[in-house]
Amino acid sequence: MTILKATDLRSYARRDWQTLERLSRRERATLAVAKKVSLAIQLYEAAKSTRPDWPSAAERDADIASHRRFRELLNRAPHVGRR
Repeated sequence: MTILKATDLRSYARRDWQTLERLSRRERATLAVAKKVSLAIQLYEAAKSTRPDWPSAAERDADIASHRRFRELLNRAPHVGRR
């Protein structure tokens, strides 16, 4: 189990939560792909700064397995979402 440091907790608490809340689902949907990628990279870097060992090999394996399961479900339901 990872031990949390007081400085990490303070950093987490000081995040600009209001800005995150303002970025609603609808607003994110209208963002350009480049902006979405930029935000994803920022989130990844923030996670790595607080937990440099993340993701572990096991976490990466679990993540890819979930993506594969989701892809299989999409393949079984090709009609879903068509108009």
